[in-house]
Amino acid sequence: MSKVKPPSIPHKFFQWYCKPSLQETILGDLEEQFEEDLESIGLKRARRRFAWTVLRFFRKGIIKPLHGGGKLNYLGMFKHNLLITFRGFKRHKTVFGINLIGLITSLTCVIFSAIWVNDELQKDRFHDDSGRLFQVYSRFDNTDGITVWQGVTGLLDTEIEAQIPQVNLSTVSTDVHEYSLSIDNKRFKAQGRFGDKDYLDIFNYPLLKGQKAALADPSNILITSTLAKRMFGAEDAVGKSITWHFWNSEKTFKVAGILEDPTSATSDPFEFILSWKFYHDELINFKQWGNYYGRVVIKLDELSKKELVEKKINEIFQSNNANEQVELFLANYSDQYLYGNYENGQQAGGRIDYVYLAIVVAAFILLIACINFVNLSTAFASLKVKEIGVKKTFGASKSQLAIQFFLESILLSALSICIALVLVIFLLEPFNQITGKELVFVLDWKFLGLILLFIPSIGLIAGLFPAIYLSGLEVISALKGKSSESGGAWSRKILVFVQFTLSIILIVGTLIVSQQVDYALNKNLGYDRDNLLYFLREGQILERSDTFMAELRNTPGVKLVSQSGFSVAPGLQNRTSGISWDGKGEDQQVQFWENNGDAKSAEIIGLELVEGRFFNDQLNTEESSIIFNETAIHTMGLQDPIGKTVEHYSGKKTIVGVVKDFTTESLHNPIEPAMFHYRPERAHYILAKIEKGKELQTVSEIESVYKKFNPNYPFDAKFVDQDYQAMYDSEMRVAKLSRLFSGLAILISCLGLFGLTIFQVQRRVKEIGIKKVLGAESWKLALSMTYEFTKSVLISLLVALPVSYYLGEKWLEGFSYSIELKWWFFVLAGFLALIIAWLTVSSQTWKAAIANPVESLKDE
Repeated sequence: MSKVKPPSIPHKFFQWYCKPSLQETILGDLEEQFEEDLESIGLKRARRRFAWTVLRFFRKGIIKPLHGGGKLNYLGMFKHNLLITFRGFKRHKTVFGINLIGLITSLTCVIFSAIWVNDELQKDRFHDDSGRLFQVYSRFDNTDGITVWQGVTGLLDTEIEAQIPQVNLSTVSTDVHEYSLSIDNKRFKAQGRFGDKDYLDIFNYPLLKGQKAALADPSNILITSTLAKRMFGAEDAVGKSITWHFWNSEKTFKVAGILEDPTSATSDPFEFILSWKFYHDELINFKQWGNYYGRVVIKLDELSKKELVEKKINEIFQSNNANEQVELFLANYSDQYLYGNYENGQQAGGRIDYVYLAIVVAAFILLIACINFVNLSTAFASLKVKEIGVKKTFGASKSQLAIQFFLESILLSALSICIALVLVIFLLEPFNQITGKELVFVLDWKFLGLILLFIPSIGLIAGLFPAIYLSGLEVISALKGKSSESGGAWSRKILVFVQFTLSIILIVGTLIVSQQVDYALNKNLGYDRDNLLYFLREGQILERSDTFMAELRNTPGVKLVSQSGFSVAPGLQNRTSGISWDGKGEDQQVQFWENNGDAKSAEIIGLELVEGRFFNDQLNTEESSIIFNETAIHTMGLQDPIGKTVEHYSGKKTIVGVVKDFTTESLHNPIEPAMFHYRPERAHYILAKIEKGKELQTVSEIESVYKKFNPNYPFDAKFVDQDYQAMYDSEMRVAKLSRLFSGLAILISCLGLFGLTIFQVQRRVKEIGIKKVLGAESWKLALSMTYEFTKSVLISLLVALPVSYYLGEKWLEGFSYSIELKWWFFVLAGFLALIIAWLTVSSQTWKAAIANPVESLKDE
């Protein structure tokens, strides 16, 4: 039978803390006592007593000192390395400054990019079980391709709830639009939507007061806390009445609850919600399965049942509206912000492309800064070789020397991150202005944890090669102050090549993005958007339309006015497939953009006639007339269209005119078929063409006329060209950021090049002196030193320009209408890179070339 031993953990603990001189005596007594206790009190109690006795001995006089021996050596080595590092920073100020500035700049960019990317990735993901929320989309197989809409019939929601048990919840709503609200004859403009009783059960928009079920009552309205303060001040808004106005409709609602303001985490903010029941029962005239006026979102009970639910939704749709050209499908609700683009019916990116771009550019800039550190650390190794040789002679191992250089890079990265964090705090507001966001920098524990991981990571990336290179120097060579330059020189050339390759790619990318944005903002879209003002028809304008329009025509500075449905603001265009013509195939489906307006609705936006005529107020038959654009005529396959008839869902129409193609959409989308109707009573807007140079005065005059008819309504007019520019908001912001980041990348690259030039000049100072004594000309000496760096930049051009061309082509594929990549984009980028490199290098090379050779040779 084996002897029972004392418990191992207390036994090892005693051996760890007890002085070596006392261990044998005390431990022998403890083990004897344990054997006696085994016989008298049993195994369990003997073990507990042994552990307790070990703890009682943990006191002064028995515990061995924690200093001395090996610990002292390690601590001393650490202090020594730390001191050497700080002295090195102080001695080599130029290298230290270049590395510090490069890392601070790059890390500031990385932190800003991380904040922006995190905000983008978190959009719409704050809702409970956001991974199980899906929106129903419509996919139309048109003659000219497959298009995707967010809209579906509002009748679908009820059928889903009744027939698909795998759906936990389903809600239907509208898009957000601007409406007029009033209390006591005071008018307010606010962004609102209609939502059904389950809207707040699916989406996490918290109620501060009231109940979610309030939306089941068509007489209720829910408003945000900010809107409540704007309309009612300090009063409690719950129970108060608000009148809602839109065009020729108005209704009074009771405030049944106060919502917490939607945060920036939502891509679809609003200020109030009205009941879907009111919208569906009183505002929708065509409650048909072919009328796509709703937005349906469902919550699945299990994610794996998505395909089954999608199939059942299509079965419901087809059983009520047999149309093989339309298919419904599910897309994750939280993906709509980042993955909102569709090509030929399939998801094809969106804002996620800009997220990837931000990550790549930030990584490029950080990599360039790390390359600077590696280059300068290895280049100035000759200043440290004797130090390394002495340490190796006294027994320092390769790993101990590597730790010293890692310590240097970690300290530098820690200092850089601290300064970068301060810069981020101070520069956050300007960054928000560039990005158009309201980003907040919160230094929480999670972020601090990432920073603590980031510091050694950057230190490892930046310090790995220098540590291996410097710690591997031979002792004899090091003591002689010599180091092998062949490997180091080649590695530096490769790294300079990588730096400038990345920088040139960023320069070319910046040029392409800027040119495409300029192209989009200045392209002839087929209509004239300059100085074109529009505002909503509402209030007394509807009842006294003729009088108002007459006064508006006589307003100084107004060239032309029209009642029209024309707008380029996203989500405000009306489209329909409810039109037929002779020769239309049974399976042919075409979506038409349609506009209701008066006789001037096409003329005021500067459309050009191809054939036929515009509408005429003097003719009584214009309500049965229609005007198409060229794409519509081509799509329908009509020859000699003037005088031919088509069947519109509102009745038979005669084609009286054809206008040149135009587009109200972003250039991401192709030109679509379009038609104009003479129905001024159904036009939503008033358009006014204003004389150039008189914009401010004329808008003020128009507002005076407006207030005369609608004294209690706010005058909320917009310019069409501003709405058009808003469609390119993302591209314009990307262009600004790309210019900024490209400039920073070039700056960091040039700092590194500047440091390497200083090193080369210092290394060749005696060589230059001897050549000057032998009669060499200064400009030839400067040119020879500049040539070495020029080769690396030229090789970078050979690699970067083809890569830039490929990436530019891929990005431009996302536009239906885009610029052509011109040769001068690449020549300009290469020329800029070369000029910047030459200016950076030449300042030091020329200084060395013109120096007095006596100074460099006097110690020989």
